[in-house]
Amino acid sequence: MKLNDKPILTPEQMRMADQYTMDHDGLSVEDLMERAGQEVSVACYKHQLDSGRIVIVVGAGNNAGDGFVAARLLHAKQVAVTVIPLLSLDNVTTHVRKTIDLAQAAGVKIRPAFSPADLPKLEEWLSRAVLVADAIFGTGLTRPITGWLAEAIAAINKAKCPVLAVDIASGIDANKGEALGTAVKADITLPIAAYKWGYWLQQGQECSGLILPPASIGIRLNVIHQMLVDHPAPALKSQLIDIAAIQAAFPKRAAHGFKQTFGHLWIFGGAIGYTGAPKLAALGAQAVGTGLVSIACPHDIYTVLATSSLEVMVHPQEHAAWQQADTVVAGPGWGNKQQDTLMHILKSSLPAVLDADALNMLAENDELHEILKARKALTVLTPHVGEAARLLAKPSIEIQKDRLNSGLALADKYQAWIVLKGAQTLVISPQRDVWLNPFGSVNLATAGTGDVLAGMIGGLLAGGLNADIALPAAVALHGRAGEKPNWFRAGQLGKLIATEAQIIRHS
Repeated sequence: MKLNDKPILTPEQMRMADQYTMDHDGLSVEDLMERAGQEVSVACYKHQLDSGRIVIVVGAGNNAGDGFVAARLLHAKQVAVTVIPLLSLDNVTTHVRKTIDLAQAAGVKIRPAFSPADLPKLEEWLSRAVLVADAIFGTGLTRPITGWLAEAIAAINKAKCPVLAVDIASGIDANKGEALGTAVKADITLPIAAYKWGYWLQQGQECSGLILPPASIGIRLNVIHQMLVDHPAPALKSQLIDIAAIQAAFPKRAAHGFKQTFGHLWIFGGAIGYTGAPKLAALGAQAVGTGLVSIACPHDIYTVLATSSLEVMVHPQEHAAWQQADTVVAGPGWGNKQQDTLMHILKSSLPAVLDADALNMLAENDELHEILKARKALTVLTPHVGEAARLLAKPSIEIQKDRLNSGLALADKYQAWIVLKGAQTLVISPQRDVWLNPFGSVNLATAGTGDVLAGMIGGLLAGGLNADIALPAAVALHGRAGEKPNWFRAGQLGKLIATEAQIIRHS
């Protein structure tokens, strides 16, 4: 796995990176807190709604220390700033105490609000703010938020100005994205040192808002990467997909190239009433520049597909020529009566992308499962949540509640590459490396978009790319195309994908 500069960490991995930096790089807790506070002050200054008062709401942990440092630095810039502690500061660590003392000495306004009796005072300060910074809890929260703190967070969520979360929105589990009782609904999140999983999972998606690049506080990138290796839980390695991942999949084409140079993809799919699915997969393959695309379909729909396809070749699925393919996609609109053909595909040495009905047949047939586990060739499974639930024999709600561990369980069970589709699609290798796709739109929640993605993945693999390049690039490009305005049918995605690929290739 080629790691970029956007690794995603668990809280434990982040703590270990902090500790390593203090042990080996000569930085103290105070140094890290000062640097974090500096980055928070810059973010607050940049994202305030207008010139006016910035209100920083703090708890009593290290996040509070970041907040007090930011307040002191903003005050030094002549910015009106008020810090509101929601918890007693009597028992804070010596490191946090130092930030409080320095802020007080500088003249920063500190206005405690320790109980429901102080709610009117908190609401008054929030009403005067042009930006609220949430520095109540960091990534170590494990217990549900109740009582006064829940009331205070409800007040923050009613603020009429942007809310900036320091590291993560308070109340969000940094591992699972679950809201622990309640959570701040941030408009902006400033990650400290590295991204955390909770931004994109469960309620974290709704509470993170705009996720800024991580604040650099002196922890070296190679140290962060090493923590992923030394403490591989839950994933072995993990990273956010970026534009560079798409660019890597679209190098400049050789001038002497011809159609066979760019791969031949065969798509097995289609049934009565579902003739569009394999055509949409073919559209996705063509959009990423696949040299040749063939559809293999059952006899009863052959005439329909053959007479409605221009650039795509169409064959009865018994045609033996598919064995010369570079990659096979199986499943779009295929129905659940194609076990024998699927078995032949899985017994072949060809890279295979299993989508839709191929996944449903796999979930229902133990023999197919055993053949899949034994095959040496690359295999990719592309389930949505419902298909993943069938493959794992679990309720869909459990899959959605813990997408990361569900995806890892699929990779373990089937020893295949997994593309777990949905908001923030996950790409997972059989070795438990994970890529998270930050791109996409709810507009993609329409029939046929998954077929297009399957074709894109198959097309890039047919063109000779390794899975660790092809899969992240396909899901990211598909997501970015889906973000474009003024489309509403999966059939419109092909042009958007091809155009976006060209723009990124030349950017």
